[in-house]
Amino acid sequence: MSFNSFGFILAFLPVTLFIYWMLRKKGQNGLSVWFLVLASVFFYCVNYPVGIVPFALSLIVNWLLCRKILLTGKKGFLITGVVFNVLLLCIYKYGVVLFHDTAGILSAPGISFYTFCAIALLAECNAGTVRDLSVKEYTFLMTFFPKITQGPITVPSDILPQKEGKSGVDIESVYRGVLLFLLGCFKKVIIADTLGAAVDYGFSNLEAMHTGEALIIMLSYTLQLYFDFSGYCDMAMAVASFFGFELPLNFDSPYKARNIADFWKRWHMSLTRFLTRYIYIPLGGSRKGLTRTCINVLIVFFISGIWHGAGVTFIIWGMMHGVMMVIYRLYSTRRKARAAEDGDEKKGSRLSGALSVALTFIYVNAAWVFFRAPRIKDALSLFESMADVWFPRFNYGLAKCFNIEELWYVIKILNLDGWNNSIYILMFVILIALVALVMAAPSAAEFSKNCRIGIVTTVLMIVLAVWCLLSFEGVATYLYVNF
Repeated sequence: MSFNSFGFILAFLPVTLFIYWMLRKKGQNGLSVWFLVLASVFFYCVNYPVGIVPFALSLIVNWLLCRKILLTGKKGFLITGVVFNVLLLCIYKYGVVLFHDTAGILSAPGISFYTFCAIALLAECNAGTVRDLSVKEYTFLMTFFPKITQGPITVPSDILPQKEGKSGVDIESVYRGVLLFLLGCFKKVIIADTLGAAVDYGFSNLEAMHTGEALIIMLSYTLQLYFDFSGYCDMAMAVASFFGFELPLNFDSPYKARNIADFWKRWHMSLTRFLTRYIYIPLGGSRKGLTRTCINVLIVFFISGIWHGAGVTFIIWGMMHGVMMVIYRLYSTRRKARAAEDGDEKKGSRLSGALSVALTFIYVNAAWVFFRAPRIKDALSLFESMADVWFPRFNYGLAKCFNIEELWYVIKILNLDGWNNSIYILMFVILIALVALVMAAPSAAEFSKNCRIGIVTTVLMIVLAVWCLLSFEGVATYLYVNF
């Protein structure tokens, strides 16, 4: 029962919304929050019964530690909490690899997200920004179902000030929320899963890839990961808004970034905030000289790599970003110093905007190869295929992965299916259109917030709803649910 399922859309969501708002209408605001807690626990347990044990253990232990910190103010309880959460994360996240858990006993979907939320809460209690915390506030903060398995990673200030949510939800906000949900659903169901089929095909046939196909596989995964993860976050924001709550934005058109630092201000923004606030700054941040700053940056990205997965490939991915971040930091420091010497802060060599975006996008693409590859050998094999500079005819099996039935019907109506290369043309049209979309179009959150409500938007929503509903049966698992 994921967001993009008949069970969620036709049963869980409407029933939960009805009971929640009926309780609010009768003035039972506190009871309505408790109902959401129970609904959230049910949502997690139904979807991921194997994860009940670590989920329950995390809730109980972190609540006791939060109370101890608030009552005593002793930092030792914070340290105990961090150690507990890190150990829990390591056991369940990396136990599958370390203990050869083929039966999935140690599976705990979403553990990275709720563990980081717990650490953030412990840190804020210790810092004094959270001075009091009821059981109701704590459990709601930790379990709210739209964000529990794939984020965003919330800190107490994201949720606690909202307390019991808005007193009501107006029609326009519901309309825009539905639009955002449908856009997110379309990202996942139609776009991400289509790209995912191509990526899976490519990594299953690495030995047969030539330069063009290898480039398509790399680009397809870059796009798949974005549309899969951001699609979930769009739906999470929309669902939360139906209950009168606002979740923080997690993606802000990241592939438009002009440099690697800009990329991490736009990609998985809640993770960047967490790593900055609770790891980078406590390490000293940029306050202890340039050398120490660079070391701190590398430590943060090393941790980011480990957080994402149990494998050397994830560490390589993290360090690729860390090293590039250090290079960019050194370059920026030098450029600012030279500009200061010349008395012109605006002076200094800068790449053009378009070239900066293109180079950043290419580098991010290359790093994602290690993120996706099961082994280093597989990643290097894909890069080797790119370097061969060999462009024979594209594999029909790869092109067929882009054969979206609805688009193929349009091609048939236009009598274009008789073209010998129509299936290859469709593949390139889809990829070019998606790159243009991520580079030029506003984000789904921005579009749904600012678009003009009217007939055109309503027709768009109907088309998206029908298209997604017809495609639910073939939906794959979210990529980030296992992180």
